[in-house]
Amino acid sequence: MKKIKFNKKHLIIALSILIVLIIAIVIVVLVINKQEKEDEINNELEIGNFETQIDMTNLENSQIREDGMKINTSSKIAEGIEFNDLLIKDITIESSGDMAVFNASVENNLGKDIEGYIIYLTFLDSNGEVIDKVETYFPDIPDGETGYISATTPKDIATADDIKIERQMI
Repeated sequence: MKKIKFNKKHLIIALSILIVLIIAIVIVVLVINKQEKEDEINNELEIGNFETQIDMTNLENSQIREDGMKINTSSKIAEGIEFNDLLIKDITIESSGDMAVFNASVENNLGKDIEGYIIYLTFLDSNGEVIDKVETYFPDIPDGETGYISATTPKDIATADDIKIERQMI
C-alpha cells in the first residue's frame, strides 16, 4: 500500500474548506427555519387566527337565506341608527358561518363636509348584552353625498337587536 503524504499546508486548506462548508450549511438551515416561522406567522395573520363564534342555529333576530347566508332581521336595526345628527341606514348584517359583515350607508345632509374618524359599533342582543364591539372608520363625506361604513368580525352579530355607535375621542 502506498502512503499518502499530507503536508501541513494542504491539511490546513482542507480543514478550512470543511469548516466553511459546515458554517454555510448551518447558516442555510437557520435561514430556512426562520423563513418558515415567518411564513407561518404571516399565514396566521392573513387567514385570521381566530375561532368563529357564529352559531348558524341561533336565529334570534335573524334568518337563513336560500344561499345559506345568515342575515339580521331586527326591526330596530332596519329603522336605522341616529348618530351625530345623521341617519345610518340601509344596514345589512350577514354571516357566512365564519365571518360576519356589517354594511351601512349614511347621507350627509348637515350642510357641511364631514371629515372621517374612528367609530366603535357595539352590537347588542335582545337583553341589551354586548355581542361584540368593533372599531371601524366613519368615512369622509362631502355635503350632500352618501358615505359607506363596513366592519367585519368572527362574532355572531347577525343576531343583534340593536347597535350603539360611539366616536373615538382623541
